[in-house]
Amino acid sequence: MDPYQSALVWAAMTIVSTYLVAFAYRNTKFILKHKVAQRREEAVNREVMKSLGDDKKMSRKEKDERALWKKNEVADYEATTFAIFYNNAFYLVLAIILSFYILKTTTPTMYPLRLNV
Repeated sequence: MDPYQSALVWAAMTIVSTYLVAFAYRNTKFILKHKVAQRREEAVNREVMKSLGDDKKMSRKEKDERALWKKNEVADYEATTFAIFYNNAFYLVLAIILSFYILKTTTPTMYPLRLNV
């Protein structure tokens, strides 16, 4: 395949792949964020209350709002990190399985195109 003739195909596949990866990250993060928030809730509340415990100027409602904000921040970060890890590991395993078992009979000139399609 001539690089100039297939540049349009490569550009289109790059755009489609980028969109699909971002979509997968967002979906995985959305699913995981609630689970992580539930697991980290007690520890984050304890940490926030310990840091704000001696502050007499704050009401209980404001302390609870800060704890909720911190919990969401921690859950968002951890869900994002795990979503990136999970999707990259899934893609790597899928590429290895495709390379060694399913695509071993294809011709080498078509291999890059077949992996992207």
